[in-house]
Amino acid sequence: MPTNDDPAERPVPDAEGFTRVLSGPRSLAVFAAIVFVVTAVQALTNPLAGLLEGEFPWEGPVPLPMVVALVVMGCAAQSAFLFLCARAPVVAVIGTAACYVALVVGLSIPRWLSALPLVVAVAVFFLAAGRRPVVASAWSVVVVIAVSLSLFAWAVSTGVPFGIVGSFVLETVLAVGTPIAGAAALGIWWARRMRAFRRTRDELAAAAERHAAEMERVTTLERARIAQELHDVAGQHLAGLLSLADAAVDIDVLDTAQATALISEMRAEGRFASASLYAALRDLRIQTGSRVEPTLDLRSLDGLRDFWSARGMRIDVDVRGPVADLPAMVSTTAYRVVQEALTNAGKHAPGAPTRVEVDVSLTTLRLSVQNEPALVPRTTPTVGGLGWGLTGMAERVDLIHGSLTAGPRDDGGWAVILRAPVGALDAVSP
Repeated sequence: MPTNDDPAERPVPDAEGFTRVLSGPRSLAVFAAIVFVVTAVQALTNPLAGLLEGEFPWEGPVPLPMVVALVVMGCAAQSAFLFLCARAPVVAVIGTAACYVALVVGLSIPRWLSALPLVVAVAVFFLAAGRRPVVASAWSVVVVIAVSLSLFAWAVSTGVPFGIVGSFVLETVLAVGTPIAGAAALGIWWARRMRAFRRTRDELAAAAERHAAEMERVTTLERARIAQELHDVAGQHLAGLLSLADAAVDIDVLDTAQATALISEMRAEGRFASASLYAALRDLRIQTGSRVEPTLDLRSLDGLRDFWSARGMRIDVDVRGPVADLPAMVSTTAYRVVQEALTNAGKHAPGAPTRVEVDVSLTTLRLSVQNEPALVPRTTPTVGGLGWGLTGMAERVDLIHGSLTAGPRDDGGWAVILRAPVGALDAVSP
């Protein structure tokens, strides 16, 4: 027989939520009081009705008023055991069953007490809701057998014919076993439902945590992308401003027309820089329904060439192959490499001829940006960039499984070469 110390009888955590509803003293008191009133009224219905009709012969050894008082006390004691349903359901089951057997055996009035097995069933339900199905089933069988054997022994001791005893035992087994079995099944079902509910709740909580972590990761990546965008656009336009400033240094101070033209270009360049920075920074603003223009790719090389040509650089662009069919990530990364390389050329070799070559095949993209040596050596230190131009380019290229080399040429110029596969990613949108 299971005992209170059996490790298998530890409460199932998934079912604790149900018993918590009746764990408060006030809730338990109301619940037990309702059960007591119902069982006491049902137990006293037959004798009280007979007394009111004047046709209730009583031949028991104990006076009828005392029997009524004992029945009321027994119902109160049985209902009091329900206080233990939440914390000690096994004790509650044993106590309610013992009260029922004691009243039947002690007062010899089994037909009065037909509602008391329902109280035992209530305790069994709490037991089944808080224990594993095997344990709950075992206790249900033990209680039914114990009650049936006790009442069988009492019926035999009364000396009535065996046929009457057999009929009484069968009636008792059905009257006691049916509600207890039903309560055990209902409690086991309820426990399963509670476990499924809690499992779903835990899965939803875990999914919410994963979603929050993914959102944090995406936010971090987006901030890194925006930082790279800031580097790209700021580096390009600031390098243009530096080129114009270098040109302004070489102007004859008396040539006001040329000075005015350079100042106008510098002002326009500043406006371009401001607009570009605004476009990169607006990703940080939370605006419902707003979208940012698509990132530029190799199809925009003409605009990049025009931008630098207007600032005094001599740039030749040679594109071979279907650039429009390149995967979006490859085309965008290659454009950023060209942008960074031209920015560096504008800073370190202003005015030097620069050639951009793009060769697209079915499987590979080859890109090179090469500039001649600086036409005039710089007389002032080169202003440093953000410190991660080449590093940023290498990281971008690594994401598309490509290779990037950058270094000086034999004639003193500079070369940046990119090679990347093009067959594994989706093509850019038209």
